[in-house]
Amino acid sequence: MSSKKSATRRGATRKVEPKPKRSLKLVKPDWLKASLLGWLALPIVLGGLFLGSRQLMDHWVINQVDVRGDMIVWNAQDLEKQVAWVVGEGFYSADLNAVYDVLINMPLIKDVQVRKRWPDYIEITVSEDIPMAVWNGRQLIGIRGDLMAIPGHLNVDNLTAVTGNSEYLSDSIKHFRLIQQAMGTGNIKIEQLTVSDTGSLSMTLSNQWQVQIGRSQLEQRALRLKKLIAGLPSDEVAAVDLRYGKGAAIAWREKQEKG
Repeated sequence: MSSKKSATRRGATRKVEPKPKRSLKLVKPDWLKASLLGWLALPIVLGGLFLGSRQLMDHWVINQVDVRGDMIVWNAQDLEKQVAWVVGEGFYSADLNAVYDVLINMPLIKDVQVRKRWPDYIEITVSEDIPMAVWNGRQLIGIRGDLMAIPGHLNVDNLTAVTGNSEYLSDSIKHFRLIQQAMGTGNIKIEQLTVSDTGSLSMTLSNQWQVQIGRSQLEQRALRLKKLIAGLPSDEVAAVDLRYGKGAAIAWREKQEKG
């Protein structure tokens, strides 16, 4: 007995659509969005407040410069003129470093302090170096050994004139101090100190003695010179040569040279 096979279905079949995948969405709460926007806006707000406050604060301006300190070469008015440009600047925006730089670079000014004082002025305290000698007729030597320009109003006629090669500058200052100290604070001063190209020192004193002191044993020779000044008639001596072990060679003035 035979049986029929079921007939195979023919024709199109319905396509089964795949189910869409579910994606995970993170929904930010409204309060978090507002917080992030606030942090992003904060620098802008702060910048605006800062600029606005600076403009408001600069309604207060510098109306005065007050200079004080122990000064001999300069006076307060001289220094005030040098920084007069700061008057009218904003109290908070005025550049104190620029004021300091102008003053500290002036000849003989060795220390400067600059402060703002409420409500409208700058207080400047200065101290001066002491002029000691003139180097090669063009520059000033301060007591600390600094080399600087000669202020136009400063009379240097009473300062020692030191001349020499620039390579001997530091030695010249050191030797000058040593000799001056050894000679003491008597009435006789060094008018001119000359340093040769070999470093040897010679001097002209205020009593017009021409002194050869050499380049070694300077302190001992200066002490010897001090004794000679005290013991010899000043108007009879023309020159003194101290370049000897213990003594000195004296050149006497001729009689017609006196007076």
